[in-house]
Amino acid sequence: MSKAFIKICGVKDIKIAKHAINCGASFLGFVFFKNSSRNISISKCAEILDEINGKVNTVAVTVNPTNSDLETFSEMKFTHLQLHGNESLNEVRKINKTYNLKIIKSFNISKVSDLDKIKEYCPYIDYILLDSEQKKDVPGGTGQTFDWKIIRNFSPNKSFFLSGGLNITNISDALDLKKTEYFDVSSGVENSEGIKDEKLITEFISKANKAVK
Repeated sequence: MSKAFIKICGVKDIKIAKHAINCGASFLGFVFFKNSSRNISISKCAEILDEINGKVNTVAVTVNPTNSDLETFSEMKFTHLQLHGNESLNEVRKINKTYNLKIIKSFNISKVSDLDKIKEYCPYIDYILLDSEQKKDVPGGTGQTFDWKIIRNFSPNKSFFLSGGLNITNISDALDLKKTEYFDVSSGVENSEGIKDEKLITEFISKANKAVK
């Protein structure tokens, strides 16, 4: 492993977006889910995408998106679409066929058997994202890790993001698993819910990069 690919998820303003890029983030995630404290409007996100165009991978993070949502995201300057709901295999297959966006599909993990259904999705997605269990009515950003022992024997034929509860204190442990190069962080780089902290972003990415050298 020569590099950690970090996704800063829940970006809401250009200052944080630019800071994350300058620190070496590989992906920025923009959340389109009204119940989330990290929700961003289409217009605000479009402004940010215009300003950072081409500098980083950009991800529209969606939960069971409608056809109208998908049409909107496909017309914007996103490189990736993250499906963070309970999208069926048929829905994902259709999205893959219809839209020219790389797909990240999330799966909530709490036991080994939760990994079983992932394989059938792999032909239609570009990345897997493993997250902790859903909390209340918000699919992600819980700040809770799942038991990483669950993925001890997980070797999919797609790259996967480890997500759920990552922060500056456990990112080195996550890298020590030597299971993936991709890591998704949201609440772990916030000073209050939904508010990203530049110093935490700097430290998180710095620790990740030191751990892989």
